[in-house]
Amino acid sequence: MSLFEISIFNGIMQYSLAELRAIPIFFIVGKGRSGTTLLSTILDSHPNVASATESRFLLLVWQKYKSMKKWRPEMADEFFISVLEDYRVKYLWEFEENFISQLKKMPPETTIQDLIKMVYIFRKSPFPKEKIKFIVDKNPRYTIFTGKLKSIFKEGKFIRIMRDPRDNITSHVRFTRKKAGYLSYKWLSYNLIIDKYSKLENDRFLTLRFEDLILDKMAFFKKFENFTEIDSLAELEEKRLNYKKEFEEKLSDDLKDQHQASVKPLDAKKIGHYKQKLDEIQIATIEAITFPYAQTYDYGTENKIRSLGLTEQLKLSLSFSFHKYGNFVLYNSPYWLLIQLRKFLIHNVFKNKKKKLLKVNS
Repeated sequence: MSLFEISIFNGIMQYSLAELRAIPIFFIVGKGRSGTTLLSTILDSHPNVASATESRFLLLVWQKYKSMKKWRPEMADEFFISVLEDYRVKYLWEFEENFISQLKKMPPETTIQDLIKMVYIFRKSPFPKEKIKFIVDKNPRYTIFTGKLKSIFKEGKFIRIMRDPRDNITSHVRFTRKKAGYLSYKWLSYNLIIDKYSKLENDRFLTLRFEDLILDKMAFFKKFENFTEIDSLAELEEKRLNYKKEFEEKLSDDLKDQHQASVKPLDAKKIGHYKQKLDEIQIATIEAITFPYAQTYDYGTENKIRSLGLTEQLKLSLSFSFHKYGNFVLYNSPYWLLIQLRKFLIHNVFKNKKKKLLKVNS
């Protein structure tokens, strides 16, 4: 069986196609601002884990290559260009120098799933790597694509990180113009999506609470390790703060501010900080939307929960449907249309996101 080599740092790693296919892939999902970046940072420091910061390259290349019958060496350059169509990959990722040459050595029976795994493995990490045995992709937005990801990677598994909705929205309002009502409805909807799929295949899903990472990290890591078989997370957590220099060199000031918790000590003050940051109306709104669901995950309140009016429910439902189905239509469009629509959105609608990323290498 043919082997291909991956040269990273001072080592040479060889994989057969069967070994590549045997590497398990885990998707960290859930509502953003729930500690997903923190967990991804810890995992990326593991020598046997390829843990990627969020992008959507997977959805892009899947649309282009999902019908591929046979891999040919001359397709390597075009495939790499397709990966770079994702602006987060373009501005935030770097790859090993021999990535394209290794793509050209892939056998004809290579599938798009194999190529996607190669992208994760060849992404440069600030941490020394040995042979990759696990792949982790942290992306809150992937929550709404859970069904699609399940079909692409038949053995893929999902880890939901949940956080008290009031603290979650507190962390959001600083970085977005969206109001507490919409953010709360999104928190609830994301969790209901995961519930829907986890009920069908419970063995492929794990739910962990951000609060448990803060208050009992050993128990948190034990549950994670039992589910993934990735070990040594407690030891890696102790070393996490050493990542600060690389983190600050990599990201723009805006992105550093947004993900600052990734390189700060675990802080119990982040639990319940909504009490100091939000006003009574905001708290009442969040609880009206997310409770009693949140109580099923042991988030409590002493407040009387008000009922949402029909008009308010309809408005929130329509807003989230636009977000959910807009993404669904976009990432299920023909590849050429998908690329053009993304370019239009980035240049004309989501200009602030592009500005943040442009600062990374400035």
